[in-house]
Amino acid sequence: MTVNGKPEINARFSTMSSFLGALAKMFNLIDANLEKHHERTAYLAYMIAREAGLPQEDIAITIYAALTHDIGLTVCGVPLNYLPNREQARRYAEVGAKLMSGFSGSEVIANIIIHCHSSWSEYLSFSEERREAYRRSARMAAVVHLADAVSTMLRQDAPVLNQVKYIRQMAAEQRDLEFSAEAVDAFMRVSEYEFIWLDLRDNPQFLHYFMGDISSVSLDRMLELTTFISHVIDYRSSFTAMHSAGVAASAEVLARLCGMSGDECKMIRIAGHLHDIGKLKVPRAVLEKPGRLSEEEFNLIKEHPYYTKLILMDVEGFAKIADWAGHHHEKLNGRGYPFHFKAADLDIGSRIVSAADIFSAITEVRPYRAGMERKAAMEVLNENVRSGSLDGDIVALLSERYDEVDRAREEAARNEGARYYESIGKITA
Repeated sequence: MTVNGKPEINARFSTMSSFLGALAKMFNLIDANLEKHHERTAYLAYMIAREAGLPQEDIAITIYAALTHDIGLTVCGVPLNYLPNREQARRYAEVGAKLMSGFSGSEVIANIIIHCHSSWSEYLSFSEERREAYRRSARMAAVVHLADAVSTMLRQDAPVLNQVKYIRQMAAEQRDLEFSAEAVDAFMRVSEYEFIWLDLRDNPQFLHYFMGDISSVSLDRMLELTTFISHVIDYRSSFTAMHSAGVAASAEVLARLCGMSGDECKMIRIAGHLHDIGKLKVPRAVLEKPGRLSEEEFNLIKEHPYYTKLILMDVEGFAKIADWAGHHHEKLNGRGYPFHFKAADLDIGSRIVSAADIFSAITEVRPYRAGMERKAAMEVLNENVRSGSLDGDIVALLSERYDEVDRAREEAARNEGARYYESIGKITA
């Protein structure tokens, strides 16, 4: 099938395994304390779930939940080494579950996230009817809970094999209390193997072992998954809660107006969703500073497009998306960052995302200022054309179809603003 003479992309756009790899790398950016924590939790959860005999589908779901179980904490800016009481942990788990509700098929994962900080004895205290309703998700949540506890206990400054006895003792003492007997028994068996602990410390690459979910992912499904990722990126700060949605929506309209194919328009929307993924490495204090950034602070900002491209370039099917997202601060005159590409190096997709990023940033409402109206916004965009930063044809097209582009941006931003408040605002207010 072709559109405007360009072939449409078939149903196999990417694979879930490459997407999961990017998800793991994404969490490693957020906090030094998070370095490989979610990969370790996912690795050990996989080993426990497999040993416990969970069905292949449930093993895959357990891995997804292990990778995302701390989303509620991370988007709220709570450091991993902060140990809340159980009620506080549940509140943040609820935030994570609400974030997961943005795409189909997440109901079981959301249930796991809600229950992965609950003790097994609490589950056993439920009525028989309620236990039955949550039996499947509770079984997987128990695996994630134990894997998370072990990953958190593991010290990186001490020989790993010297820690095994203590950690196994902890698990055994909490069998059928904090942790399910099934999860503990499976853990006790797999933890006898030294390589498990060495992998856990140095190389928690669960994807090297897990071959059950290398299934194809369609472009439409990837668009849905990356919408969820944009929530993680933006919801860390009320300053940016609507930004990626606005960039994605306005870039998609501009791509369509420029004659890009239907699939290319979806790809550019994905690039808009993910263009700021590298900002997960930037401290919140820098992101939320209302005044002028110092040179040192701006240097931290300059890093983020590099990390965006680094994370996305290894995802199958993302070669163009990685460029479009990673080049959004490049300028046609070569004075952008971090690659200092010039006009000849920047294709139409990169130019569109760059224009959409600036347009969305200046027109969206932020806590410290109102968004610019049309006249002021076009003055800024045209000045960027005159200085050699933006593509004049794209800015002219935006000016010509301003209401259409801005309406798409505003609708997407409004929807994300409502979702942000429902998921995060009530917790952080």
